[in-house]
Amino acid sequence: MKAQTKKQATNDYIVDPHKGVRDTGFYSTKQWKTVRDEIKLRDKMTCTMCHRPITGRYIVDHIKELTHETLYDYDVAYNPENLQLLCIECHNYKTFSKRENAKSRW
Repeated sequence: MKAQTKKQATNDYIVDPHKGVRDTGFYSTKQWKTVRDEIKLRDKMTCTMCHRPITGRYIVDHIKELTHETLYDYDVAYNPENLQLLCIECHNYKTFSKRENAKSRW
């Protein structure tokens, strides 16, 4: 486990470098679900990008991307200042347009 300068994530995750963060079990932890629910309340079920009320699927998104290297970094993984509520459309645009832009550069 990596050392922390602030609060430390309390869970041990299964990190397989060939798989994504979703496969570590992070999003199934009680700690994540608690923070996720707090963000839903804070943002009043309104997308922080398009500002429309969310009535369907949503994502509590990490502004600074969560990676295998940052799973134990409180400021990235659990800090409410690094989390935002997005409707699925805005999340997909943010996530996949970034990847497409990266691919198009090569």
